[in-house]
Amino acid sequence: MIGNTRRFPIYGYLGAVIIAVSEILLVRGHPVARAFFTPLVWTGYILLVDAAVAARKGVSALSSRRREFLISLPLSILCWYVFEGVNLLLENWSYHSLPENTAARWLGYAWSYATIFPAIFVTAEFIESFIGPRLRGRKNINIGAGTERTFLIVGFLLFVLTLIFPSPYLCPLPWISVLLWFEGLNDRLSTGSFAGMFRRGDYSLFVSLIISGAVCGILWEFWNYWAGTKWQYHVPYLPDVKIFEMPVLGYLGFMPFALECYLMYRLFRFLSPWDLDEDVLGRPWKPQLTFDRSWTSPH
Repeated sequence: MIGNTRRFPIYGYLGAVIIAVSEILLVRGHPVARAFFTPLVWTGYILLVDAAVAARKGVSALSSRRREFLISLPLSILCWYVFEGVNLLLENWSYHSLPENTAARWLGYAWSYATIFPAIFVTAEFIESFIGPRLRGRKNINIGAGTERTFLIVGFLLFVLTLIFPSPYLCPLPWISVLLWFEGLNDRLSTGSFAGMFRRGDYSLFVSLIISGAVCGILWEFWNYWAGTKWQYHVPYLPDVKIFEMPVLGYLGFMPFALECYLMYRLFRFLSPWDLDEDVLGRPWKPQLTFDRSWTSPH
């Protein structure tokens, strides 16, 4: 509960220092800051925002669910490589000014990708601490078996279509397909879906993740714009109308991306060998090996 507050954890101050020092060193042209600016500032951001969550709620991923936080790091890397694999075909973005040293380059990749899930999740938990109570216990929406089955099938087919007919013009499809595919699959396995939350009248995490995706998306592009090692986009839709390096329409993708990050995390966490009572966001974990009743109910 929100009332169980405590003092701001010391690692939050460390996070603020990491961001500030990284910014200063980047301005001064320090080679380490230029090469690793993105993972540095996001590490600082995660520490800072998680500390804010802990101070506000009394619990957080780093302070109370540390094992789950650590497990989310390799899952973040694994899941991002799904999109990197698709990008090999679509070539929608590329990386520039990478370290010449192979070990340093792969360290930068792994470190950067490992911050994706934590950044989205700590931001979502912070946002949910404000808006969550007003979005729980609302009128439920009973998304039935037919709808979720359609999500699964359509999402999978769109993903396959992207692989069979790769084109830069299909760049929205991976983000749409993964969201639909994993939503349907998770609901099928009863391992955590937004439809399951809607059936309980709980919209808090869904909305919080959407806002988190928008916030993190803006910060990703803001910090990337100034970084020495950075990514650039190659998309055919309004390519010259940009905010930082991102074509303006691309910002619409960050919101569904945050949703699918959570769905991918829940599924891969379900498939992992470690038991848990709650997930990295503190949500109850009650995976079932039987299918959700909504898939067989005539209603």
